[in-house]
Amino acid sequence: MKPLHLKGAAALAVAALVGVGYQTAMGGEVAPQQRASASAASMDVSYYSKSLSAELTDVAAVSADEGWAIGTSQKDDGGGDPEQVLLHRAGDKWKQAGLPSGAEKASLTQVEGSAPGNVWLFGQESGGDGKPLAFRWDGEQWQSVDAPPSGNSWGKRSAAVLAADDVWVLGGERAAHHWNGEKWTESQLPANAAAVGGTGPDDVWAVGFRDTSEDGGGPMSQPAAMHWDGTEWKTTKTPEYHFPDPAPPEETAGLESVVAVSGDEVWAVGNHTFNHGEGGPEPEEENILLRWDGGKWKEAPAKAAEKASMEAASDGAGGLVLGRYWQMTADGELHEIAKHKPVPGRSGKVEEVDKKQRFWPSETVLVPGTRQVWSAGVIELGAYGDANFRRGAVLSYDAG
Repeated sequence: MKPLHLKGAAALAVAALVGVGYQTAMGGEVAPQQRASASAASMDVSYYSKSLSAELTDVAAVSADEGWAIGTSQKDDGGGDPEQVLLHRAGDKWKQAGLPSGAEKASLTQVEGSAPGNVWLFGQESGGDGKPLAFRWDGEQWQSVDAPPSGNSWGKRSAAVLAADDVWVLGGERAAHHWNGEKWTESQLPANAAAVGGTGPDDVWAVGFRDTSEDGGGPMSQPAAMHWDGTEWKTTKTPEYHFPDPAPPEETAGLESVVAVSGDEVWAVGNHTFNHGEGGPEPEEENILLRWDGGKWKEAPAKAAEKASMEAASDGAGGLVLGRYWQMTADGELHEIAKHKPVPGRSGKVEEVDKKQRFWPSETVLVPGTRQVWSAGVIELGAYGDANFRRGAVLSYDAG
């Protein structure tokens, strides 16, 4: 599967609200409608790195004012090997925290938690065969935990921590590994999975794709969504995607991210694409945005799907923060989120050129018990020569 392609990057200014008639559009009955304009809130910078060559790759929120983030940092000129960075927020500020013993030379790929006393770090040893690693924070200290064998490189949403005795990790060959508080057990998935998420021991979702390459002449894959009911994994029916004839070469469709909110609110984001440059037709790729309503998967309105990214997160009230600059409310309105205030560039001040910086999220999560989301990634100025920089950053957004 190719990485998710986010079409039509949003403008940076505050814009009008665009209504998409969500309740009816989900049923495909009424075309999108225009709504009245209104002000949009902005992203606020909660943290940015001192290093001018750094990035944050994942973030976890475990309470209204506590969270963890991981990333890497280098010298300002980008020289030297990247060093692992672990941040902890307890209150209103993000501060650098000590790494667990054994994680200093590892490659940390995911941080997940269900409570302040149950936070997990996943990664792999640097070099060699890349042995999987796992660490658990019990509220006072980090301890190494046996990690299951994994063949999916510990992707960005390949682990879900639901409780101290309920952790899921995706592996290779359609494997799903479960931690019950004492040991890992393995179950087989009906299809290939890229992401896992859930709300409890009998409500876990894995999304990805099913291979259709042997069906003859059609797409090589279609979206797949699998549900764990506490006993077994079952495939649920998802919409199929086809480009019109003549079809482009090596057409594929799949899901790459899942956001499980409740038994009747689950979101999945993916991509319908093809192999470019093969001399065939070049249709417009499309994002996939699906919602599980407790009984079936439905396509979200096209205008919302266009803005959706793999980093989508619940807004805490039936809608989604779709990406850097867009929120879809429960009734289907699209809000364009205003850009954050610029951070200092290489001079230590905000020069005119620094106002051209942009934020690129790696992960966005809802803060428990609130309508706020935290988004970790990079604030970057690129293509401006000696003025360029990359600061690891955490941004917050009040979705209410």
